[in-house]
Amino acid sequence: MNEDTALQDQILSMVIDFALQWNVIENNIRNQMDTEEAIILQKNDGVYDHYAPRTDWFSLLNERISPLINHFCTEKPRIYGGKTQKSFGFPSKFNGIETAEKTAVEIKSKSRIEVYFKTTTTFNDEYLFIVLKKAGEWKIDGYKNRRYHKEIWNNQFL
Repeated sequence: MNEDTALQDQILSMVIDFALQWNVIENNIRNQMDTEEAIILQKNDGVYDHYAPRTDWFSLLNERISPLINHFCTEKPRIYGGKTQKSFGFPSKFNGIETAEKTAVEIKSKSRIEVYFKTTTTFNDEYLFIVLKKAGEWKIDGYKNRRYHKEIWNNQFL
């Protein structure tokens, strides 16, 4: 195995690890939120109660993803995202990565690598992670996605 192949394998593994951990956190919070809502509905005979106390799911999400951001991502101001996420959803942010039908790792320069995933999700999600080498360490700097085989990539908040 040559140096480039070893580096590509290392980076691919890092990005997959990051995305899978993110998905587990997000799915877990979503399931907890759904359970809480079901309990509130049950207590109110199926009537939605806008005033019932609820867990601050965004605080919990941010608490759980902060270590991921610290460990896997470059340090930079992330005004929309980062450790202060304002949304989570279903499907999770990196839906389908764990079973991607295609992956590719391209070394663009000595300090930039792009990691591509093509999924078979309902939306035919594709992801392109930008990984940069800063201070001797490879870290995820950002990502883009596109759906339904469109040509244009959309920058996403990480």
